Amino acid sequence: MNITTAHLICYSPTRTTFTTLEHIAKGLGVAETKPLDLTQPPEKTAPSVVIEEGIAVIGAPVYAGRIAPVAAERLKAVRGAGTPAVIVAVYGNRHYDNALFELKTIAENSGFKVVAAAALLGEHSFSTQEKPIAQGRPDDKDKAAAVSFGADVADKLKGRSDLSDMAPVTVPGELPEGPYAGPGNIAPDWKASACALCGLCAQACPTGTITVDKAVTFDPSRCTVCCACVKTCPKGALAFNQPKIAHIAGVLHQNCRQRREPELFL
Repeated sequence: MNITTAHLICYSPTRTTFTTLEHIAKGLGVAETKPLDLTQPPEKTAPSVVIEEGIAVIGAPVYAGRIAPVAAERLKAVRGAGTPAVIVAVYGNRHYDNALFELKTIAENSGFKVVAAAALLGEHSFSTQEKPIAQGRPDDKDKAAAVSFGADVADKLKGRSDLSDMAPVTVPGELPEGPYAGPGNIAPDWKASACALCGLCAQACPTGTITVDKAVTFDPSRCTVCCACVKTCPKGALAFNQPKIAHIAGVLHQNCRQRREPELFL
């Protein structure tokens, strides 16, 4: 197969997933990359689209061992036509559990032919200077692994006229049952004295949780605790200080210090 275009399809609130997909695309050696960023609310992004040519590189972050629910929903607007796809679950050094299997199911149900899969690492959304969790990842080693993985995918597809006789890619896990159980009705704490009311937090929010006017206000029912606003704020005016989030961050910081490495499935 002579693949010249890679469609980078991702949901990436803190941009670690998107960075990872970019490095996979480098390894694929394609002439053109076409980002399809599903991070922003649907009214700000492209409508439903069908990917009929090239290769799709589909990535999403892992939340509590599952694909981020907003990502799972928005990916349904993207269809393949037997199009080869690489699926990527990016997690913060605890474990990806059933997320890769879930993403594979979503991709296949949407008309893609999964030719490779990877569970890769990114800095956990709850990571802070005081309690780092996979801080700085993907680092140089991770990025090199992503490029190498992309090259391996290109080699796998080289010389093929079609995908009909390609063996299915097997990934660990099973399809999760029931809805994702998130933290529910929670929002960042706002430090008014530090805030410049620049609005970057509202621009970064994937779910329209934040309104910036003379103050910063939140709709907790929309918040997914993705921490895009926290990571984006140049003044450090936003943080999740609630006991529940602080407890989870503390447990992850304490128990997930051993470096996990990429897992690749070809």
